[in-house]
Amino acid sequence: MNTDLRVSGRIWGQLKYALLFPVFFFVFMIVYNPFSFKQNFEMGGKSWTFHLLMLSCIMIGVLAFSRLIFHFLYRAARFKWWHYVVWCLGEVLAVSFFFALYVTLFRLSDVPVPYFTALSQCIQINFLTLVYPYLISILFRIIINMKSDMEDASRVPEEALLKLYDEHHRLKLTIDPAAVVYVAADSNYINVHYLENGREKVFPVRNSMKSFEEAARRHGIVRCHRSFYVNPKHIRLLSRGKDGIIYTLFNVDEMGKVPVSKMYYDELARLL
Repeated sequence: MNTDLRVSGRIWGQLKYALLFPVFFFVFMIVYNPFSFKQNFEMGGKSWTFHLLMLSCIMIGVLAFSRLIFHFLYRAARFKWWHYVVWCLGEVLAVSFFFALYVTLFRLSDVPVPYFTALSQCIQINFLTLVYPYLISILFRIIINMKSDMEDASRVPEEALLKLYDEHHRLKLTIDPAAVVYVAADSNYINVHYLENGREKVFPVRNSMKSFEEAARRHGIVRCHRSFYVNPKHIRLLSRGKDGIIYTLFNVDEMGKVPVSKMYYDELARLL
C-alpha cells in the first residue's frame, strides 16, 4: 500500500471510470434491488427508474469532476497506493452527499426526511454497491503493473544486445547474446545459431569471423575453433569423441556439437 501508484496517465484512462461505475450502479440496482431501492425511491410523483437514472447522472458528474482533478494532481505529484484508496473512499462519500441532497429535496413534497438520515442510507447503498467495481478496477491495475514489471525484467537493455552487421556495415541482426548458442563460419557467411522458445534457429550474415571477434569478446562469446565461436553458458560439458577430437555438448541436444581446438581448450574449459 505504501508503494508508488502507477495508473494511466491519459485523461481518458481516468474519465472512463466516471462512466463504468455509474453503469455498474445502474445495472446492479435494477437486478438486485438492494435495500428495497425500488420501493423506497417511489417519491415525488416520479418512478424509481426516473430517480435511478438521475442518481446515475449525478454519479457521472461527481466522478468526472473528481477524476479530472485526480488526473492533473497525479501528473504533478507523487501518489502512493494508499493515497489512491483514500481518494476512492472520498469519491464514494462525495457521491453519497449529493445523493442525500437529491433525496432530501424530493422528499419535501412527501414525507420529509432529515438530510443526515438520507445521507446514512445513501452511504450504505453506495459503499456496498460500489465496492465491487472499485476493487475490480484496483485488482486489474495491479495485474497490469505486475505484467509490465515482468516484461521489463525480461527485456534486455539496448546497449546489452548483440548487433551483427554485414560486409557493407548494414545492421542485419539484433539479438540477446544469452540466446546465442554458437556461431559458425560458412564460406563468406557466419551462421548464428540461437534459441527461440526452446527451438534452434539459424540466421546467416554475410561477413567474416574476423569481423565478429570484437562483438563476441564484449558479449562473452568465445572462440573454440578456427570456424566456431560458442557461448559457454549453453555448454553442458566437453567430450572427446572416438576420432580423438574434443566436442562441446550443449544443454539442448538438438543443437548438435561443435569441435574445440587444442589451442582454445584450456580457456574454454576454464569458463565452464
